[in-house]
Amino acid sequence: MEPRPGSVGDSLRRARIAQGLSHADVEAALHVRLHYLQALETDDFGSLPPTVYTRALIRDYARLVGLDPTELLERAVPMRPQDRNPIRPAIRPLEKPPLISWKAVFIVFGVILCAGLFVYLYSQLTSFADSVDSGQARAQPLPTPLSRSISALLTPLPTLAPGPTGTPEPSPTPIAGLLVEARVIDRSWVQVWADDRSILAQTLPPGATRTFTAERSLRMRVGNAGGIDITVNGVHQGRLGSTGQVLDASWGRES
Repeated sequence: MEPRPGSVGDSLRRARIAQGLSHADVEAALHVRLHYLQALETDDFGSLPPTVYTRALIRDYARLVGLDPTELLERAVPMRPQDRNPIRPAIRPLEKPPLISWKAVFIVFGVILCAGLFVYLYSQLTSFADSVDSGQARAQPLPTPLSRSISALLTPLPTLAPGPTGTPEPSPTPIAGLLVEARVIDRSWVQVWADDRSILAQTLPPGATRTFTAERSLRMRVGNAGGIDITVNGVHQGRLGSTGQVLDASWGRES
């Protein structure tokens, strides 16, 4: 609808146009939604917030377009029914609050219970990780001799010169089992299963090296794939993925 000539909305609209400002300019300057500006310029007070907020909007709008806020606010701004008597009298006297808030007691008890549960779970996880590390240290052989034995297995046997009977060349001896060497370049959480049995669940620091063996399959889950460099059966495969990538990798021995 069109504003009344000389009304608050009409004065603001004319001043805005005279300043060369668009609705978008005013919206960005006052951080007010466009439909509130349009309602104010058309004197549609029913679509505006409560009167106290409308008066604040008129004051800021007038300052933006160079008008006197006091002069505009002195004009009658209709007060909507919902703005009248916003505070209702109390039906009955307020009850005196108890000295001890049971809600606060329950909150404190819940916080203490959660803290105790966290400490218990953390101690269980720490003891589990320590037991896995100690069991792995006892079960796994030294990496250097094992690497040499795998390298020796990877080296094919000497090829026999063909005899007069045309006997075919012997095939290389197949490798038995898996040997995975993990070198930690950047800190990462690592979890390893050998033949479907968990053997490691630990956060490894940079510079650490771990060697894992399995008869049939080996699976590894890492929290930072770009920080783990892998060598499988003496063959360097490089980093598992990109930095910060959570990734599952697995290797299996062919039947």
